[in-house]
Amino acid sequence: MLVRAIILGLLLPATSNPKRDREIFLKLMTMDAEGMWRRKSKSPRVSVLFGCASEHERKILFSDTSTEERAAFRRNLEGDALDMRTALERRWFERLTYDQQLDYCDRPEQIDGPDEAAWAEINLHLGTQVRSLPELVRELGRLRFGHVPRVGDAFCGGGSVPFEAARLGCDTYASDLNPVAALLTWGALNIVGGGENVAREVAQAQRKVYDAVDQ
Repeated sequence: MLVRAIILGLLLPATSNPKRDREIFLKLMTMDAEGMWRRKSKSPRVSVLFGCASEHERKILFSDTSTEERAAFRRNLEGDALDMRTALERRWFERLTYDQQLDYCDRPEQIDGPDEAAWAEINLHLGTQVRSLPELVRELGRLRFGHVPRVGDAFCGGGSVPFEAARLGCDTYASDLNPVAALLTWGALNIVGGGENVAREVAQAQRKVYDAVDQ
């Protein structure tokens, strides 16, 4: 996430509205309210939501025996009731501090970036026409440098900088005097980041090794 923030921070233009610049940056990082909600992958205990619910919500959503110590949702919630449950959980989530929200969220790189509504705001502010972070990075690079951004890391270590730079669509160069570090970086770029075809090839190679050991 830090590498993504640095690359975007270096490329994003400064406008006459710094407050809006910051809002757009947070949208790109999925660190705004909508982005955090998209990243949410865990739910709290049902009793926690019961404690936040109004009397009306408790009557509609929770079993008659529910208490703040032990609660359960009614079965087969649907329609308006399901929307009410989502609204309750979001209200609870937005009351948390940012650090507390992180306990329930995936990392930004684990989702596919901002949603369509966020991209509409981003494009309007930046004057771009993109729908993904790599598209944005390439377009901003061409506007500022006349070409796709190039990132070089002469001390790449385990490869976190070149890996994230490549994921963002930059032309990436990396090296390290330590051959183990160089091998780890190569593996991150070409195996971890190689896509489904590479993953299948690696799985097949692993299976051959397993079978040979079994024999």
